[in-house]
Amino acid sequence: MDKWLNHPTAAKLLALGIAILMWAVVHYNQEAPPNTVATTTKTKTLTLNVQPYGLDESNFVLTEFNPGSVTIKVSGSSAALLAKTENYKLQVDLRPLGEGTHKVEIDANLPRGLDLVDIEPSTVQVTLVALQTKEFEVEVVTEGSPAKGYKAGTPIVKPSNKVHVTLPDNVMERVASVRANISIDGEQETIKNKGVKLAAYDEKGKVIENAKLEPAVVEVEVPITNPFKTIPLQFKLSGHMPTGLSIASFKPDAEQVTVYGPQDALDKLEFLEVNVPLDDLKNSGKVTIPLTIGAPIIEVSPAQIEISVEVVLSETRTLEGLPITWKGLNDGLSVKITDPASGMADIVVQGAPSILGSLKPGDVDVYTELSNRGPGTYTVPLTVNLERFMEQVGGTNSITVEITSDVPVNVPEEGAAEGDGTTTQAGSEAEAVTTTP
Repeated sequence: MDKWLNHPTAAKLLALGIAILMWAVVHYNQEAPPNTVATTTKTKTLTLNVQPYGLDESNFVLTEFNPGSVTIKVSGSSAALLAKTENYKLQVDLRPLGEGTHKVEIDANLPRGLDLVDIEPSTVQVTLVALQTKEFEVEVVTEGSPAKGYKAGTPIVKPSNKVHVTLPDNVMERVASVRANISIDGEQETIKNKGVKLAAYDEKGKVIENAKLEPAVVEVEVPITNPFKTIPLQFKLSGHMPTGLSIASFKPDAEQVTVYGPQDALDKLEFLEVNVPLDDLKNSGKVTIPLTIGAPIIEVSPAQIEISVEVVLSETRTLEGLPITWKGLNDGLSVKITDPASGMADIVVQGAPSILGSLKPGDVDVYTELSNRGPGTYTVPLTVNLERFMEQVGGTNSITVEITSDVPVNVPEEGAAEGDGTTTQAGSEAEAVTTTP
């Protein structure tokens, strides 16, 4: 027996048996059923950030994502629990969501070898607000002053002075203006084609962050010149529209211009008349009209304007029972309309259907001029004031009026001798009456 125990192979087998016995003792789980061994799985608790994905940024903005981090409990082997936190992916899918507030389940993508035991909370509250796009005019704000003796003209924005601003609905109402700020301090020459970044501002002049502007940058030209003056344009319609056609809309791309010249000449200039010939307006579209001005004015900017004109088939409308007023009647006289007997005017108006549809009787002023007319009967023309792009094509064009004196007639005293040289005022007035129109 001793010889066998001293054999090297026997000693190795004995040592192996003792090792197995010790391992079994260490890993024995008293609460486990007989013949089972304690598990080696462990747990770990972490606090991790939750990330959203799939937001439709062209239509929505994410205004609430709560909570931004959650607590999770995972289980796995000791080796698996050593995984770095960046290998944990806690995400919320926003793709199927529309406007409003939602409760969304968190998707947990864990490192290999780990199982999710618990997550608290398991959902995130998400609020999406719809984006709104609105058009604004670009306002150019000049900073500083040009060199002494020079003046800055009206800034010109290229390619257009329109910009589209995209913001959530509840923020868009705060936008008061869209501005481009440009320095003109010390300038002696016109600033041309300078790229300027745009920004949206609220009523207090603060920049509204996260506003998306299209375009975000515009080119600005600021005339730096000798004396100038900004004056409005006055459009004069000459000629007549082709038969059966009327103007439905008339939109110039500028309402005022800048003129340059001697100061005394500028002081006398109140507006610039723009002649718009109607005879050739047969189709809708844009009409380009050069702006001209005589000496001593040396320049006008812009040099021409474009007018968008919509031409449509004409319609007519009859307005009945319009009151007639008069102007210029001398003191002490009264007037009565004898024809038409109603004392009212009926007129037929021609114009675009959209304009005629909004026309009300109170929008039309009908009057006649009675200046320098004494007592008598007269046939006088009517003047009908209509809105632009309408004209009278029928109805009452003239009226007959009877003008009388308000001075009372003097009756002779009883017993006055006939032919004693006393003449009544009525008689003298009667001699002054004229009935010739």
